Amino acid sequence: MKNVIFKMYQDISIGNNEICNECNKDGDMERPLSIYYIGEKFEDGDSIFFVGKTAVGGESIGEVIANSFTDATDFGEESIDGEEENSIVRAFYSYTHAIIESYYGDYETGKKFIALSNIVKCNNGTTNDTTSNSVKDFCINKLGVIWKEVELLSPKRVIFYTYKEYDNFIDSFRPKNCVRFEDLSNKNIKIGNKNCLWWHRRFFDKEDVIICDFLRLNHPQRMYKDDYVDSVLDWLNETKSKNL
Repeated sequence: MKNVIFKMYQDISIGNNEICNECNKDGDMERPLSIYYIGEKFEDGDSIFFVGKTAVGGESIGEVIANSFTDATDFGEESIDGEEENSIVRAFYSYTHAIIESYYGDYETGKKFIALSNIVKCNNGTTNDTTSNSVKDFCINKLGVIWKEVELLSPKRVIFYTYKEYDNFIDSFRPKNCVRFEDLSNKNIKIGNKNCLWWHRRFFDKEDVIICDFLRLNHPQRMYKDDYVDSVLDWLNETKSKNL
C-alpha cells in the first residue's frame, strides 16, 4: 500500500505541481512529507486511520523521492513505536500508541492495522500549527491529498486530531459511492477538567451500507491522557460492530 500511496504523490507531482507552486509562492514551506505509517495488515479488516493537523518533522527525516516529497515512513514508525527521541512528549504519537495498545490488546499486533498521516502535507518549519487558511485550502480542497489517501486506504474509521479549525474542510468531503451521511454527534465532552469537541459523522452507500465513520476531536496535546484515550476507545468499540 505504501507504493500505491507514493505513486499517487508522483502522479500528482506533489510539491511541484501548479497548486503546490501557487501555495508556496513565497517559498516559506518545507518539502511535503509523505504519510507517516501504514501497517502491513491495514487492508485486512479492523483498520483505523489517525490524522493529525500539519506535518511536523522537517525535510531531513527521510529520503527525498523524485525531488518531490520526503519519505516520512521510517520516522513515523519510530515515532508511533515511541523510539524517536521526541515521540514520548508528542501527544500525537504517545496517546495514539496507548489507544492502539488498549484497543487491539497489544501494541505490536495493533500497529499492523493502523495508518498515520496529516491533513496538511507541508509545514513552515515550526512545531506549532500556524497553517494559514489559504494553505489549508490549497492542500486539502484544491489538491485534496488527504482525501486521495482516504480513498486509496478505504479505512472503516478515521480519527482526526484536528480541532475545529479544519471542520469546514472535513465537512466538504464525501467518499466515493456516498449517497448520504449522518452526524451522529456534534458536542463537547469532558476530558479531565477540559471540554473536548466531539464530532462523529457516518457515510452510507446506495444500499445503506456504512462506508466509514469519521471522528473529529481536539488534538491530544495538553488533554488528560487517561480520559482522552478511554473516550476514543469507547467510540472505537461502539463503532466496531457497525463497521465489521
